[in-house]
Amino acid sequence: MSTSKVKNYNICVFCGSKSGNNKKFINVARKLGEELSKKKYTIIYGGGKLGLMGALANGVLKNNGKLISIIPSSLKNNNILSAKPFKTIHTKDFVERKKLMIKKATIFIVLPGGFGTLDEFFEVISLNQLKVISKKIILIDVDNFWNPLQKLLKVIYKEGFLYNLENSNIIFKKSVYNTIKFIEKNI
Repeated sequence: MSTSKVKNYNICVFCGSKSGNNKKFINVARKLGEELSKKKYTIIYGGGKLGLMGALANGVLKNNGKLISIIPSSLKNNNILSAKPFKTIHTKDFVERKKLMIKKATIFIVLPGGFGTLDEFFEVISLNQLKVISKKIILIDVDNFWNPLQKLLKVIYKEGFLYNLENSNIIFKKSVYNTIKFIEKNI
């Protein structure tokens, strides 16, 4: 796919507002931001300057990339928000934020995170499963962080609670490099 065509795509990244206990998480988040911005993608994220969100934002901003922060108004005056995004969109609440992120994104990437990250991830796969949307969602499996989730998804399918796993559009990748290669071939 030509680089000029790719430039207009929005990539939404879900990730933790905390750093986690593994330094690789921060390094991968920063590298992801750097590499996506080098490819001229627009990155959509939750607006934070802490944890993996902050590392992602710093990576994007290092290359003067386009970073769109979508944040609920309740966090507007909070000292946890990135100070230099390309664009900031304020929403009524977290539900509207998630809805707007899903609407604006071409594809999703999920890094390690907590309940908020899982909520965003499950919303996208639920909408994919119901065929409301059809958007790929890549989980970067840093140090096997997502292995328990992969096992759970197989159990849910095996026990008959999913029609199929393919409609969910879930892709697991081990590195930023393989994630970028996948994106370039699939959008």
